[in-house]
Amino acid sequence: MFDLIFTETVNNDIISSLKYINDVLEAPMAAENHFKELKEKYEKLKNNPYIRPLVRNKFLASKGIRFIMVKNYMLIYMINEKDKTVLLYRFMYGKRDWINILTNEFENE
Repeated sequence: MFDLIFTETVNNDIISSLKYINDVLEAPMAAENHFKELKEKYEKLKNNPYIRPLVRNKFLASKGIRFIMVKNYMLIYMINEKDKTVLLYRFMYGKRDWINILTNEFENE
């Protein structure tokens, strides 16, 4: 079993997505269901983070980036086999230009 580590960014991403669904779309049940599915994905990642392959982008794959879909959102993560941890890195809408966003973030570290 792996431990999950949440970055501050992923926490902010999750809160923003839930607020958007609840407040802007005015769909509190959808926000609740969204959060339930997210928690189910947490359990899957704890038990088997290798359930998803590395991304196809060579640069991001070299950083160990993987993602799992949560409805229309991507939970982006990295595995640390040595520490038996999964770093939950970002949570973003799947139609965003996530490859460029992540590439820029890693290049600016």
